[in-house]
Amino acid sequence: MNRFDSKGGEQNIGQGDHSIGKQVNNFFCRLLSRIFTTGNQSPAIVADGSVTVTYNNSPPAPLPIIIPHQPPSLDTCFLGRDKQLAELLPLLHPGKVVAVCGPGGMGKSALAAQAVHQLEPNRFPDGIIFHSFYSHPRIEQALQRIAKAFCIEAKPSLEIAVADALAGRKALLILDGAEEADDLQALLKLRGMCGVLITSRKRSDAPGARLDLKPLEEQDAAAVFREYSGVAADDASVQGICKILDGWPVGLRIAGRYLSSTGESAADYLRFLSKVPFRRLASGEHQEENAALLLRRSVAKVSADARLALGLAGCLAFAPIACEPVMAVLDGDELRSADALGELVNYGLMEKRKERWQISHALVHTYARTELAMSKESLERLAAYYIEWCEIQSAAGLPGYARLDGERAHCLRLMESCLASGLWQEVKGLTGAIDIYLERQEHLRERLTTLEMALAASRQAGDRRDEGWCLNGLGDTCRQRCEDENSLAWFEQSLLIDRELGNRQEEGRTLNNIAENYRQQGKYEQALQHYQQSLFIMRDIGNRKGEGVILNNIGILYMSQGDYTTALQQYEQSLSIWQEIGDKGWEAYARNHIAVIYRAQSKHVNALKYYEQALAICQELGDRAGEANRCWSIGFTYEDLGDLAKAEEYISQAVQIEEEIGHPSLEKYREGLAQVRAARQG
Repeated sequence: MNRFDSKGGEQNIGQGDHSIGKQVNNFFCRLLSRIFTTGNQSPAIVADGSVTVTYNNSPPAPLPIIIPHQPPSLDTCFLGRDKQLAELLPLLHPGKVVAVCGPGGMGKSALAAQAVHQLEPNRFPDGIIFHSFYSHPRIEQALQRIAKAFCIEAKPSLEIAVADALAGRKALLILDGAEEADDLQALLKLRGMCGVLITSRKRSDAPGARLDLKPLEEQDAAAVFREYSGVAADDASVQGICKILDGWPVGLRIAGRYLSSTGESAADYLRFLSKVPFRRLASGEHQEENAALLLRRSVAKVSADARLALGLAGCLAFAPIACEPVMAVLDGDELRSADALGELVNYGLMEKRKERWQISHALVHTYARTELAMSKESLERLAAYYIEWCEIQSAAGLPGYARLDGERAHCLRLMESCLASGLWQEVKGLTGAIDIYLERQEHLRERLTTLEMALAASRQAGDRRDEGWCLNGLGDTCRQRCEDENSLAWFEQSLLIDRELGNRQEEGRTLNNIAENYRQQGKYEQALQHYQQSLFIMRDIGNRKGEGVILNNIGILYMSQGDYTTALQQYEQSLSIWQEIGDKGWEAYARNHIAVIYRAQSKHVNALKYYEQALAICQELGDRAGEANRCWSIGFTYEDLGDLAKAEEYISQAVQIEEEIGHPSLEKYREGLAQVRAARQG
């Protein structure tokens, strides 16, 4: 939605959100392609109203080749699977799909990691990408990881971009925990000539070659148990333990680490096992209940702090966590938190990974989630920590977004835990803390999920105002996903609540969003009708900022129909409002819009005037992303005038700023600079 409460104007728009700027750019990409296609030039990329022109007789400089190297972490102990490793390695080749299948805890992930680390570098010359479905089950999340690894933009859609990127590459995709994937086959269809290594508990996830992992042989099982337990003698007890545990690697690890940490004898542990209903794994039906039998004994030995830390990790995603969330529920005591995590590492329940900790196995995570539920008080503390942390990162812009990428799965899983515990305010707080980040970084599937949970919480709490906000957000997200019918349905529900509550400002906002929906569908008459209703309300209640936003949107509507004169009138009215209320960010944005229209009309001198005014404001505000965009636009306007020296000067500035701030459009800007330099050279 084109927000009325935007803070910082161009800053909010320039970092990738879906608001006015993005809509304008998408439109201008189509419109200006028609305007500026002449002779030996063809428009290639539009950013913030500017056009990158590719000269057909001067091919652009090649982009750098990205070769990602993201192998999975090696297991600390790899024993008893040499035969299976020898079978797996020859199967891994470009174009081939191989699956390692077996019950949970058989060592599928450890075998896959070992194989990847032993591959010769030229087997997969275009790199290695690892994705775990345990913490990110949606295919969309796997596609995002692939796109990020190859530094590609999700245009025209994430699926098409990934398919195009993989089509000519011979990379290896490792897909761990595929039984959790929501649509594995849809991902496999996009792989091109890449090789794929799958680990899964389900044999049906193996479309190609399949390697089934079975329990370890008696001698190998004993070696694994001794490695983890340190037991050197008592062969009879060790053999008895391995027999009852049925050669199950994860069971041997849990039992071994228990003995190592407690000093209990193998004979005593064998007596314990003889009394519990441990069941043979067969096809894998009993792995969770068998793991629980062993884990209860281990968890009973650790401290209350350690149990709380393990329960906390179970409330989050199956992914590494920092020490700070544990500190949040242990009174901010860093030493207590470190000791608790250290205990869990000693018992093999968690693993230390650099400066973070992760539950050692998916089965341990399932146990922690189901049997170590946190109290409401502890969950409230954990949620309060994440809400504050996410708000700080969201306010930090791109660097904060990069940190949020690593915690996104935890936030969503924590919201589920809070929702299940009836902590409605915490659910809404978490949603609000990450909503702008999810929107700007286009994590739209996750944004839908968070808003749906917040909607459920708002309805349970009987908060109609928050319910309307969630409905509006759901409508906006569906609109971005081009789900027009769903979008309109959410907006109309929100509009009913706005009118029920007599909230005219929100009513105007929702009418604006409905208009955006119609405009996106090309239904311009319905769009204009709803814009005008929204504009009437904003003027009636004296909301000047809302009035300015809607005038801006009406300008976009007329521009999309080729009516530059009327569009310019709307933008100029909008500009006068921003000047009146002193909103410099929006003023810069309005001046940019006016410049774009003048450039579309080939009035390049006028366009430069407004671009330069917008640039000066961005520099005054310290809006580096906006400054880069303005330099980019000015550069290509000079190119339109035939002044390639000036064009190179400004585009070089844009690239320099993008390099300094780490903007995601950097490679696109570099390509534009290379094209202009090539044109100057002849």
